[in-house]
Amino acid sequence: MTETVTVKTEGTSLSTLLARHYRMVFAGMVAKTFALNQDLARSGPYLPVGRTVTVMTPVEMAAEGAAARPVIDLFE
Repeated sequence: MTETVTVKTEGTSLSTLLARHYRMVFAGMVAKTFALNQDLARSGPYLPVGRTVTVMTPVEMAAEGAAARPVIDLFE
C-alpha cells in the first residue's frame, strides 16, 4: 500500500520529508521511496513546494522488516 505526501516548505530534502511524515526513521526509507518515484532525483537535493511524493505506509515499511527509530525533535 502507498500514500501520497505533498511538500509544503522550501528547502525540504527527501529524508526530511519522510521523517516528518512517519515521525520515525525507517532503515532504507529513502531508497524505497526513490524506487516508487522514478523521476524524483530530477528534483535535485531539495524538493520543490507542491511536489507530491508516493510513499509506503508505515505498516508496509514495518512489514518489509525496516527497523524504525523515533525522530528526536530538539525544538518541541
